[in-house]
Amino acid sequence: MKRSRMNLLIQHLVSYFLVLLFPLLIILVYYYPHSTAVVKQKEMDWNTHLTEQVRTSMDTFTRYVYNLPFELLKNREIKLYNAEDIDYQRVQIANEMRKYNATDGFVDNTLLYIQSMGYLFAKTGSAYNVGDFGKPGIGYYYKDWPDMFNELNQLKGTLVRPVEDVIIPGSNHVRMLTFALPLPIGGYETPGAVLIMVREDTIIRMLNSMSEMYSGDFFILDGEGRPLLTSNKGSYIPTNEVQSFLTGLDKSGKGAGFYEKGGSSYIISHTVSDKNGWQYVSVLPVTEMLQGIQTIQRNTVVLIGMMLLLEILVIYVAIRRNYQPIKRIVDFASNLFEPGGRKPMNEFEMIRFALGELVSVNSSLDARVKQTMPVLRDHLLLELVSGKAGNDEAFMRQAATYGIAFPHEAVAVAVLSIESPKGDEGTECRAAEYLRALEASQPIGGTGYFLKSIYSHEMIYVCSYEAGFAMKQFMADTGKELEEQTGAKVYIGIGTSSKPDRAEAIHVAYLQAVRATEHLQLRGGSPVIVFDELEAPKSGSVSYYAELLQSLELAILKNDTGAVRSITDRIVSQMSSAGMPPHMVRSVYINTVSALLNGLQRFSPEDDVLLRLTDTAYQFRYTVDQMADIIRDSCERLCLMIQNTLPPVRNASQDEITHFIEQRGLNPDFSLQLIADHFAMSPSNFSHHFKKTMGQNFKEYIDLFRIQTSIQLLRTTNQTLDGVAQQTGFSNTSSFIRCFKKIVGTTPGQYRETHKLIS
Repeated sequence: MKRSRMNLLIQHLVSYFLVLLFPLLIILVYYYPHSTAVVKQKEMDWNTHLTEQVRTSMDTFTRYVYNLPFELLKNREIKLYNAEDIDYQRVQIANEMRKYNATDGFVDNTLLYIQSMGYLFAKTGSAYNVGDFGKPGIGYYYKDWPDMFNELNQLKGTLVRPVEDVIIPGSNHVRMLTFALPLPIGGYETPGAVLIMVREDTIIRMLNSMSEMYSGDFFILDGEGRPLLTSNKGSYIPTNEVQSFLTGLDKSGKGAGFYEKGGSSYIISHTVSDKNGWQYVSVLPVTEMLQGIQTIQRNTVVLIGMMLLLEILVIYVAIRRNYQPIKRIVDFASNLFEPGGRKPMNEFEMIRFALGELVSVNSSLDARVKQTMPVLRDHLLLELVSGKAGNDEAFMRQAATYGIAFPHEAVAVAVLSIESPKGDEGTECRAAEYLRALEASQPIGGTGYFLKSIYSHEMIYVCSYEAGFAMKQFMADTGKELEEQTGAKVYIGIGTSSKPDRAEAIHVAYLQAVRATEHLQLRGGSPVIVFDELEAPKSGSVSYYAELLQSLELAILKNDTGAVRSITDRIVSQMSSAGMPPHMVRSVYINTVSALLNGLQRFSPEDDVLLRLTDTAYQFRYTVDQMADIIRDSCERLCLMIQNTLPPVRNASQDEITHFIEQRGLNPDFSLQLIADHFAMSPSNFSHHFKKTMGQNFKEYIDLFRIQTSIQLLRTTNQTLDGVAQQTGFSNTSSFIRCFKKIVGTTPGQYRETHKLIS
């Protein structure tokens, strides 16, 4: 008997083993012949994806390159034509160019060439004359571009020079990719040009950062096929061979393919920028990626063998321990359903009895579910309008079990906002009962359902209707009868949608109905409105209000009561216009009131009146007129508090400030506190007044005044740097050199030597 059981056990083990073995063998038979081809295709797709990423990154950079000339032309401080004071203008342009220093970290340097001055201005603030570019170590020396300035003077369009060796200031050799663009692009008799230089190693780091595991090479060619950059100078495929291979790809100039050379295979991916026509090519050796898949194939065989052994062990233990599953089920059913005193039953009778008991319990549950049908129906409809219904067909099948059907193609949703009379708490319940009873007497051509919203004062009507069904008239009649029945004020917003997915269409229609109802609550007018009847908001209104709010906050910080009143009046006037949607009205109201209350909090943080005003201002439901009154009242409180709190301030004129700086600005003890005391102002108020009057902050102005004086001393005297620093008000020579290099771009000693060479 034992031997028979063991034979049966072995039979089960063999059968389970074969069930496991057959699919594994099929996987291996398919996997080994095709895995290499699949990996090649995946690598080709990944290589193409990386190439497109490189193209996208370079397109982003070149967009900045092509936009920079227009930004420079819009800068009114940069005079591109002849100016009366050349020296001052050079310093001014150098300061302006320094504002572009942090514009793009990808760029090594940007040079503005002004033909009439014969100078090039770097984004670091340095200034070079034309002669500096012919002297290695002073300017940017292009050995292979001898007629550089002749080309720049006659430049009509964008010129891109391939990566070449450039000697930068300090005699360092750097390989650069150079863009030359006229000012303006496409113009005639241009006053100058812009040179944008990018280091080769910067571009290569960007290429390598796309994927740390990538071991191929990238080629970048211009629209005419000329090579601009190669990521590896010792590339295993020359650029001309790559260009000849590209002709075999599809005619659109995009694609990927395999290239054979010297017994080795390569994946070459190619894409073309639709911005500037540049071509991006990546070359990846196939042998490197195949080493990984071969290792995976070997390891897979070992893992499958170990998995089969483990599965045999698990199956053996499972069969040994679970050979009586039916007995366990019978024992469980007996303990659960067997009543006391019933005669003993065998296993099959017990299972039959347990199934009968389950049917009885199921019938009882069905009866209880039918009692909760209205609640479940409303919950289902609420999920539908809230956009949580999911798949349209699945939802309609589930809805049919609760008596919900939408037989017509067109759908609409109406939101009924019921404003109860004060003191009447049962209005919403009476309205809900009346509307549910109305479902049985709907007009022909429409099928709909009323349900409660998540808000107690709202009801929702969801329906489908035939063409010609007077939805607006039906809701107007319903609202009128509802007002007569309950004595409440009813606002009704209607939304419709034509999306093919019915569940999605109902959700969109509900959102439209909510927007329409909000419009009625804010603006008043007809008690029923369709979303399509709302006036579309004006374009650009969001950015306009953002600017107004920013100006209001700045005026409050400046304690400028006139500006605060003026800006507040403009905001209120625009809020009252009919074209602003309700959500934007509430947003502008909340932000405006918050700015005004923050200003009041600054002057009177513990005022009880302010606490009551804050609590009142943030009530949810206000009309536009009520919002405008709250904004005006808060504005007037703030302006009166500013006028009563702040002392009168003496304003110094520009001539007075300039005269005092010319008299005392070169003294070492000259400071913001000193000049503020002279004009009887606090340092913070005078700093704000100085920037508003002079156009720049106090420290920048004083540093520029002292450096301009030191430039004259360096050019006309032989004083030491220590003497020049003391005479121009600097505390020590180090701070003088640091400030001089920051503004002029070179050290004082280099500046003096350069001008000696020029003279």
